[in-house]
Amino acid sequence: MPAALVPMRLRARRHPIFTRESSMIHHELGQWPLVITVTSGLQTRDALQAFTEDWNGWLDRGEPFACLRVFADAEALVHPEGSARSAKQWLQQRGGDIRRHMMGMASVVPVDQYEKIRKMNVEKLFGVPAGTFAEVDDALTWLGERVMAPRGLPFDPVAVRRAIRSARNAAAGS
Repeated sequence: MPAALVPMRLRARRHPIFTRESSMIHHELGQWPLVITVTSGLQTRDALQAFTEDWNGWLDRGEPFACLRVFADAEALVHPEGSARSAKQWLQQRGGDIRRHMMGMASVVPVDQYEKIRKMNVEKLFGVPAGTFAEVDDALTWLGERVMAPRGLPFDPVAVRRAIRSARNAAAGS
């Protein structure tokens, strides 16, 4: 059965973006100001556009937030052909807002992709504190120590792990 394009956006605590039967971006907003995103499978340009629109919404709130991005598989790290130019334009347009409102970004990648991905300077790209990790626990430690605690923000790693598990299950179930 061919993968069908099924765009659906939900404005709720759990915020899935279905792109194709084999790919998914799922946002968990229940830990705000921490946005948790789990991405699996090859993404389409439409999915990445929807992802950008979600970021615009978070930035437009005018509130500080942090992001934990979990890439569930190597395919989730692959950008669709032609998406680099639009991503660069978006970063140029929203760079000031990102630096103003983004407290930090942690990315968790598959262990077998870590050495390749960790060389990317996400901190320089976004202009905010950022780290790339092979393990969720390392990312949570970094977020707690470098992003949340210095600002006196509550941070419950157990609840965050639960939210990640929920987002992974949603991504796997689509």
